[in-house]
Amino acid sequence: MRYRVRHRNRYKYGQPVSLCHSHATLLPRDTLNQQILGARLTILPMIEDVDERQDLFGNRVSQFSIDEVHTELNVLAESEVEVRPNRIDLDRDIDWADNSAIPAKTRLFLRPSLYVSIRNQAIEKFAEQFFARTSRLLEATKALNEYIFHEFVYDQNFSEIETPVGLVLAERRGVCQDFAHLMLAALRCKGVACRYVSGYLETDPSPGQPKLMGADASHAWVSVFLPGTGWIDFDPTNGLLPSERHVTLAWGRDYSDVVPLKGLMTGGSQHVLEVSVDVTALE
Repeated sequence: MRYRVRHRNRYKYGQPVSLCHSHATLLPRDTLNQQILGARLTILPMIEDVDERQDLFGNRVSQFSIDEVHTELNVLAESEVEVRPNRIDLDRDIDWADNSAIPAKTRLFLRPSLYVSIRNQAIEKFAEQFFARTSRLLEATKALNEYIFHEFVYDQNFSEIETPVGLVLAERRGVCQDFAHLMLAALRCKGVACRYVSGYLETDPSPGQPKLMGADASHAWVSVFLPGTGWIDFDPTNGLLPSERHVTLAWGRDYSDVVPLKGLMTGGSQHVLEVSVDVTALE
């Protein structure tokens, strides 16, 4: 499938901003089943230079500065992406307790991170119910993925960026970011290498209703490393394995590694952020 993705971030500041330095992770990356056909950033106020680099994880990071007084910042990312079906043999499962074959560069994804604590008795107990049933890594991971989908409530008003995974587990609710962080915590406390994936998911309107512009959304899911096979994605929010409808933007240890837009500014006071996402299938 080919998609056109438009992701707009609009900041309105309560006071004028005289200087800002920003980092944007808004341009998608190539993967084994995804090819970027074109991508660009449009920034207002207009600037002359945008420096692009790769971060520790190979994500595309755009850096820019604005040194003129402004009360609004608009960053529009537009890309065209081709996503192919994942061709992974799910029958090639392994013993989850044996992580000796995990490469050194991948072991980073075994450790706790800013939003993923693994020293939590409640999380350990939660994970045990899936890994005590089987010695097979993918079997346990699929069960965990489906459990979160069926037993947790999607609630946009429950959490914030820094909501701890322990609270998400206790309340059994959250959004895609929360479910991804919870799944990462459960997997890592069992010694499974896994990473946070940010991206997009095309949504379908209700029957008989037109699709609304800006109604699609950023999304988050989990990828698990299977020695001998590679990375396999799981989407606990929807209880499935991502394929052609998921567009990958970036990945890292947790959300803090893939924040869409962050930086420093002088002035500004309080601000309001408006975000709209459109994912349009082209074929």
